[in-house]
Amino acid sequence: MLQAIVIGNVGADAQVQNKDGREFVTFRVAHNDQWTDQAGTQHSNTVWVDCIMNGHPNVTQFIKAGTQVVCQGNLSLRVYSSAKDRCMKAGAQINVTNVQLLGGSIDEVPRRLYDQSGAQHDVYKAYYSDVKDCSLISSRGDQFVVDANGWISKVQEPTTEGTDNAQQ
Repeated sequence: MLQAIVIGNVGADAQVQNKDGREFVTFRVAHNDQWTDQAGTQHSNTVWVDCIMNGHPNVTQFIKAGTQVVCQGNLSLRVYSSAKDRCMKAGAQINVTNVQLLGGSIDEVPRRLYDQSGAQHDVYKAYYSDVKDCSLISSRGDQFVVDANGWISKVQEPTTEGTDNAQQ
């Protein structure tokens, strides 16, 4: 087994996919290396890594284009034929076991949430909690739900579709 850690920016919003009845999340991470040689010339190299997470469809709301992440998991390499230029290419893929968000434009989940008894629960940067299968609330009153795996998602307010049209 090869373990790998990649730090980089998400190229496009994560997507949920299904294959043979199994649900998984896919996204790509770009890792950039920049350096200056002895002649003073600046160089840059970008490596794209395909990331796959089994299950966890709720993470798609947090893994958005441009968000900086750290992904850890099992590394596999693949060789494929590029339809674009008809050349053989190689690529890296990580079967992600742990993802952490390092930054983005919006922090949608607060760092502390409270259960119905008022007990405080810390939220990890990857929007994961040590409590499972429960409802939590922020100090501002926003409601969140924790799934059986510990992944947190915000409860969306019900939309009043058609109300605006009826008043016009």
